[in-house]
Amino acid sequence: MVGRRFAPLRDEQRPRNSALLLAFVVALQFGYPFTLYGQWQTALYMLLYAGMVFFGIAVVRDDNQHVLPTLVLGVVFIVLAAWFSIDQHSRSATLAMLFSVASFMSALIVALLRFIFRAGSRVGSELIMGAVIVYLVLGGLFGALCAAMEILHPGSFTDPVTPGESPQWQQLVYYSYVSLATLGYGDILPVTPWARSLATFESVLGTLFLTIVIARLVGIWSSGKTDNS
Repeated sequence: MVGRRFAPLRDEQRPRNSALLLAFVVALQFGYPFTLYGQWQTALYMLLYAGMVFFGIAVVRDDNQHVLPTLVLGVVFIVLAAWFSIDQHSRSATLAMLFSVASFMSALIVALLRFIFRAGSRVGSELIMGAVIVYLVLGGLFGALCAAMEILHPGSFTDPVTPGESPQWQQLVYYSYVSLATLGYGDILPVTPWARSLATFESVLGTLFLTIVIARLVGIWSSGKTDNS
């Protein structure tokens, strides 16, 4: 009785939670230049991650998936992000923040992919938003991995704009999306073999994701159209 009472409410919340998660992801992945204006701006930017964590967990819950792993990773990331906001020049704080956000993004991607590939016969707005979120979060995930690689192994990437200096995480977020979209501007370059391997993997994964997910959405749409006819 209680489950039936709250099920419609949850169904109504799913598109809203997905839309809000998408809004926070867009603000984070394309608003990173805001962090170049100073430490306080960086701290405010990091607060946006709290929204991504909150609505990411809400979306996972709405899809009746196991919330605990995503919740734990989200809480750990929020704690480490607060540490990074306080001590932004600390190598340990930066690495901890990067690995924790990469872990949370990985859990979120897995949860959303389960929803996409277990969906029924109708292409709803939350399904399309889920696919867009996964694609955008993939860019953020690889941006964090590239930044962590550069910190652990300086010289893995090079940027002619800052010759002789390690690219910062903001530069590598930009590089990640260029690689994900296979644009290949050639301004920031992977130099070491492992950096090139990571860049190649991201480009292949981005192409495969678009191909497979579009095929999945078309298949669901075609199935729903057939059922209705």
